[in-house]
Amino acid sequence: MLARIGYKALELTTKTLRSNIRRVPTVITKSSNIISDSIQLMSQRVKNLSLYNSSCTRSHLFNFTKNGEIKVSQRIHGSDDLQFLEHIRSGQYLKPKIHPEGTYPCTKQGIEQSNKLAKDLITEKECLIDGYRYCGPQARFDECGRNISRFRNGNQEIVILDRTLDSTLVKTIETFKNRIKGKKLSDEQKVDELMKFVDEVFSISKSGEQTSKYVANIMKEQQAEILLGDIINSGAGMCRHRALLTKILADELNIKCRIVQGYYNGGGHAWNEIITKSDTYLFDAMHGNVFSIGNTSRNIVPQVFPYKITDPKNTDRLVSKYFDNNSTVGILYRGVKNKTPIKTNEAILTPTATGYRIEPLTENVFINGERITGVKELSSGDFINLKDVGFQIL
Repeated sequence: MLARIGYKALELTTKTLRSNIRRVPTVITKSSNIISDSIQLMSQRVKNLSLYNSSCTRSHLFNFTKNGEIKVSQRIHGSDDLQFLEHIRSGQYLKPKIHPEGTYPCTKQGIEQSNKLAKDLITEKECLIDGYRYCGPQARFDECGRNISRFRNGNQEIVILDRTLDSTLVKTIETFKNRIKGKKLSDEQKVDELMKFVDEVFSISKSGEQTSKYVANIMKEQQAEILLGDIINSGAGMCRHRALLTKILADELNIKCRIVQGYYNGGGHAWNEIITKSDTYLFDAMHGNVFSIGNTSRNIVPQVFPYKITDPKNTDRLVSKYFDNNSTVGILYRGVKNKTPIKTNEAILTPTATGYRIEPLTENVFINGERITGVKELSSGDFINLKDVGFQIL
């Protein structure tokens, strides 16, 4: 009996051993495949980062996703649904129609919004209406739509958004809507399609320097008015034009979108922040980049450091990882988040029951686009600009 039990146990052990031996190659193969896939993914990420940092990035679009993946796509031109644009048909830059300022009719509501939004941050709650005029973050307009600001940015054009006057803008909006109509796209996929569309409309030249020359030659002697649709039709748009169109298209799709105006790598710049249910994205249509702001630990690369971050989410990680704790940016974001007293070289901010009280120390302090010289009470929604750093009281 014992011998029989021993034999059965030995037989069972032998079968188990044989089964495990047969399984070893499968386990080794699976492990090998996992290692191979990891190496391949890492290799692709290194390759894409190298491409991103190279001089040929004007030929590609980059989307840095939450999981650290870098999605790369080629810039394209001449899609069939954009054949209504002159520059698409000709394949060449078409100089837009230029008019002296005050030429186009304006409305009281349009001028009021233009002056109200003369600030560094246009929020997702503010939709641009017909008659809105743009000429930089601090431009002010009279009742005829002429720029009367002391902060005129050279001869920068006045861009007019008005669907009642601008058939090209209307057609551009309709084209983008039709392009994604019927597709079951997530918010993130809509952002991706938006980047590709805006880039396709405005990038007749793959050279950012050449695009700048086209736009700089729009006017040389006097400030001019130009419909956004005419700039779209020309095929060359700078950061401000792309940010405006992005905002308009996002608003049409009920996607929360901001326009942010500040500095990037030492120069004036405009870009967007797009807010979805799961994340906030820094969307730079001029450079063809989309970065996740909400998940900073894996996918923000050094090129994004100079941007101002307006979303308070993950502020501590942003500041501690990418900014010196004692820098103006570090002090501001930690202070605003924790509602503590803030003192910089530009101003002193003291917490109050409704927000902050600000005391300017220099002439570089602006509230909602207007320079202040004395103590002022701040409340929710006010946008503060201290020299070249901006933030909003939430």
